Parts: sequence; C-alpha cells; structure tokens
Amino acid sequence: MMTAILTRDDLRLSAPSIFADRPWHDMSHRYRLVPTIEVVDILAERGFLPVRARQSNSRIPGKADFTRHLIRFRHSESLQPLAFVQETPELVLTNSHDGTSAYRFMAGIFRLVCENGLIVQSADFGSISVRHAGGSDFRSRIVEATCRVAEESPRTLETIEAWKQVELTPPQRLAFATGAWELKPNPSIKPSHLLIPRRMEDDRPDLWHTLNRVQENLIRGDLRAVNAGGRRIRTRPIRSVDADIRINRGLWSLAHAMTGRSN
Repeated sequence: MMTAILTRDDLRLSAPSIFADRPWHDMSHRYRLVPTIEVVDILAERGFLPVRARQSNSRIPGKADFTRHLIRFRHSESLQPLAFVQETPELVLTNSHDGTSAYRFMAGIFRLVCENGLIVQSADFGSISVRHAGGSDFRSRIVEATCRVAEESPRTLETIEAWKQVELTPPQRLAFATGAWELKPNPSIKPSHLLIPRRMEDDRPDLWHTLNRVQENLIRGDLRAVNAGGRRIRTRPIRSVDADIRINRGLWSLAHAMTGRSN
C-alpha cells in the first residue's frame, strides 16, 4: 500500500484549525501566533510530509477553528509501499491556537495491519515542546525538535522487535489489559474484552501484539457490551486528540513496565 500524502485541501478538511491565522479571542497579548501550516511547510523542507491529521471538537461556538490538532508525518524515504504488519516510524505534531498547547513533537509508530498509530514516550525521551513565542530562532527550534525525534526512531523500532520476543502468560496479558482498562474505565466491559483479536495476525501471546490488540480495542471502540441497565451497546471510539495521546503513551509505558523498565 502506497502512503498518500495529504494536500492542503485534505488538511483543511480533516483539521481546519491547522490554518488558523489568528488566536482564539481569549488569548493573552503575549501569545505569538505561528500558524501550524507554516510548521507543516518547514517540516516539508526537511522531508517530513503529512499523512494523517485530525482535531478535537469544541462545544464553544466559534472555537472549533482554534482547537488542538494532531498531524502525523512520514519522511519521504519511508513512503514506499509498506509490507503487511510492517512498523514504520512517524513524527507526531500537536498544537492549538486556544492557549491549551504549545507545539509538541513526539515519536510515533504506524502499523499497517490496523492502520493505528502508536505514540511513543519513554523515561529518557519525552515530548519536545516549542513555545508560541515567535522570534527569529523559531525555525531553528522547530528543526532541532524534529531532528531529536527522528534520532529516536531506530531505538524505538529495536524496542518493538524486542517486545515481539517477550511471550506473556495469560495472567500477564490480563494484567496488561487491566492496566489499559484503567486508562479509559468503562463499567460496561471487562479488561478481558480488550484482549479480543480483530484479526488472526494479532492473535499472538507476545507483548507487542498484546499491546496492539488492546490499543485498537480502546481507540477504535466498537466492542459489544451490556450496560448497567441491561441494554446492549457498542463502546465509542476515541475522538479527542488529548485522550488519543494520553492512552497511546499510557500503553507504551505499560509495555515498558511489563519488561521491568521504567516508563
């Protein structure tokens, strides 16, 4: 499958707040707006191209054009057709123009089999923030953050390969699912529901495939359950950018804990 690069029209359709040319009206006069689309252009000069984008909703009238958004980039060298179940590094950028977020850069992993993105964070590599301060060095700070995230990619892929060799017992898989359930508690389902595979390729006992089963069930929802009133329901997908990041990073930390490493 060849990766499709998002055009400006695609970005505007998926996350219009990327194009905000002024801040939300409640912002301080000290806030310096740098439109996200300008950062997209800076990253394109470094070979990082947008492949997916989304933004959070807002119930406040008029605020939707300024809310937090998330863009996933892939380097031009990683745009060739992907092999089935291949893991590919990505650069994840979040930002908002309502004062709730600086520019934040994180490492990401894309897995073709489920088209889900895992956001990576470990104890010695956290997200990198670039403040909305403008200034002549803004471009260099963006480039520096990008390079630091890209340098982490080989080590991230090595970690994944190691996790594929860590076989979990049934109690260990349930313990992982229980920790994941606590990231998004839902009394209508049990932690064991998160271990249900959606495809044969994921029905493996190792740590990496356990993580992926749990991740997809949490993020995509659509698990059948019965609520406290006895009504049949389906769990809802995660639509908030904040919740998406929190759950993804939480799962990565849980996996590290399963191998005895700090998160």
